[in-house]
Amino acid sequence: MPDSGQIDILTPTLSLPERRRAGLKLEFGSLNVVAKKCKLESLSSFDLNSDVGLSDVSTSPFSTRTITSHELANRLSNGRAKNMLIVDCRPFLDYSKAHIRGSINVNCIDRQNRKRLQQKGKVALIDLVTTKEGKDLFRKRASKEIIVYDDSTDDTHLNMDTAITSVLSLLFWEGRETLVLKGGLREFKSKHENLCDCVLRISDSRPAHSPLTPLVEQQIEGANVSQILPFLYLGNERDAGNLQTLKDLNITYILNVTSHLRPQFESSGIHYKTIPVTDSGHQNLRKYFDDAIEYIDEARKNGANILIHCQAGVSRSATITIAYLLKHSTLTMTDAYRFVKQKRSIISPNFNFMGQLMEFEQALNDGQSPRIKDKSQIDEFL
Repeated sequence: MPDSGQIDILTPTLSLPERRRAGLKLEFGSLNVVAKKCKLESLSSFDLNSDVGLSDVSTSPFSTRTITSHELANRLSNGRAKNMLIVDCRPFLDYSKAHIRGSINVNCIDRQNRKRLQQKGKVALIDLVTTKEGKDLFRKRASKEIIVYDDSTDDTHLNMDTAITSVLSLLFWEGRETLVLKGGLREFKSKHENLCDCVLRISDSRPAHSPLTPLVEQQIEGANVSQILPFLYLGNERDAGNLQTLKDLNITYILNVTSHLRPQFESSGIHYKTIPVTDSGHQNLRKYFDDAIEYIDEARKNGANILIHCQAGVSRSATITIAYLLKHSTLTMTDAYRFVKQKRSIISPNFNFMGQLMEFEQALNDGQSPRIKDKSQIDEFL
């Protein structure tokens, strides 16, 4: 027993995040603070207006603070971006159209990923970040203040079955304090569009089959065939119709991703395969991915060079090329897109095809469509 006036202080062996994982409640004696519940399985709805504690313990497992568009804009404008991590919980295609500058995107739009998020210890939020740059930024700033948003978050309650709720519950379980952007991107963009950015730079006002500006269309006219990998070229119908170009590049296989062009140089030893599709918002191109990949692999195994082309070498053929990289590498869809765009700056798959690439990536990640691993990895060329 200690001498009079002396007290032994026992330091807890578990940190706050560890205590949360263990499901322990915090006792604050006479302080008027309500313990936070950590049982994610019972997640229903929670109060976004309360700064401390819970508005209704019987229905709300935890509470979170909010931040207004004006407050966030002030932080971004005052150079405080490095002190926070902004997480976009919307679908990747929506993120690609517009997002808050400096934010990262997490892929949790489907029920399967949201279920994985709620299985404590099964997946970390960083596993669902959609780009390599985003993962790097997450590692650097995960210990900072975290702000999450979706399209138009209601400022009173969130429904259980939403992406943002799944992200918040996982961050809470990991012991991280978060802020929710009131009004989501819709309100923020309406007031601070200058602080928003785009990845794909595709205009929503133009048809899905032609998501290009006149300036880009001029660039298309002058574009030459582009080498993506040592054996794989991406081009347009003009390239496919120039026998001298094919000979100069030693191309003996052609994958035609149009519904109207026919083989021209079979008598010169050129092998052809046609995927009869249109560049539209309703075309299912994904169903041809495996067939196209098999044909590309045939050319590669025979030591031949292959040209993948559509009418302009912008959307359909670029989509097939990205799908091939996904099948043969560990790249994310976004990184594969950027890799091809670095090689051919005019590529711009329509949003329908981008969505199909995302579905294909998910199927690869889930093992529904196995990646191809052989002795000559595509990764070595990337």
